[in-house]
Amino acid sequence: MEKLLEQLIDTSKVYGNNSDMVLVGGGNTSVKDDKVMYVKASGHALSSIDESGFVKMDMDAMRGIWNKDYSTDTDEREEQVLSDMMEARCEGETARPSVEALLHSLLKDTFVIHMHPALVNGLTCSQQGEEIMRQLFGTRAVWIPLVNPGYILAKTVKDAIAVHEEEFKVYPDMIFLQNHGVFVSGDSLVRINAIYEEIIDILEKELIRTPDQNLVVIDTKRSEIMGEAVEGKWFEVYNRELIRFLLDVKSFNPISSSFTPDHIVYSGFKPLWISESIFSEEDPVADIKKCIAEFTKEHGAPAKIIVVQNTGIFAASENARDLYLDTVKVAVYTESFGGPLFMDDGQIDFIRNWEVEKYRAKMSNT
Repeated sequence: MEKLLEQLIDTSKVYGNNSDMVLVGGGNTSVKDDKVMYVKASGHALSSIDESGFVKMDMDAMRGIWNKDYSTDTDEREEQVLSDMMEARCEGETARPSVEALLHSLLKDTFVIHMHPALVNGLTCSQQGEEIMRQLFGTRAVWIPLVNPGYILAKTVKDAIAVHEEEFKVYPDMIFLQNHGVFVSGDSLVRINAIYEEIIDILEKELIRTPDQNLVVIDTKRSEIMGEAVEGKWFEVYNRELIRFLLDVKSFNPISSSFTPDHIVYSGFKPLWISESIFSEEDPVADIKKCIAEFTKEHGAPAKIIVVQNTGIFAASENARDLYLDTVKVAVYTESFGGPLFMDDGQIDFIRNWEVEKYRAKMSNT
């Protein structure tokens, strides 16, 4: 098992350093046999992961979770499942397993790699995602509708695989999660790598266009005003694709909310829109500060992304910038699959208030 873990660590770093596949602390990987599973610990980035970034889990204990009855209350259930997951760690383990460890454990293959490629999420975050997935990947793939992550997601996948096997007599090697990403499993990393290459190749052939990330000339006066209005160090971004989305409120709509949990955690559940008319006011700095304060008061948290009409974006951190630019990419890719489909309000609220995601965000910022 130690040799297999070494192989997984090397492969995890390759995926983690590929921004087309995963960003910041997203994605997770695992390797298992019948007795133990090594799964990525919550809050660890794949790009620099080593053995300490994995948690050794007892497979008997993980399988035993399915024999338990949990509360119907969402918060109480999540606390109970988390407690059992922590108890399922092998002796001496102190790190917290990925929230998706239970899902990893139920998949029958030795290796599991879960990624969030913007191109894949162009499919999973689109209006016609499920229909097109079935056309492109047939019985090799399973589609999972938008559900709460954690225990409910794992149970939904477990049930869906059982139905799939009963109907098609084949075990799926791809699991596409609406508004989330894709799980790929296999008995070798070579096999998983080949599947990911196939997925990307197939989806690329379906694209009607790709994001235009060429830089544009910025309005320095507006940049200076924004610099006075925001507090701390903010990161400015201007490119042709952004400008296309920032013409007016209507064109902004495809990038106005959250596609996946990672976008919520790192770039906020929605950006603050600033109309360009504000720069014609007598005191635009004061007016922008007022907009920022009102957003914070209304939503209980400050905006991590401020979008300025016909100008660009201002991000509170590099992580926020990177995940919002990923939102832009996903929005462009969805055009090839029927248009954008955001997470619904209930799911967004669940992620915003979920202790697990708060923990992951905290760990990624330490």
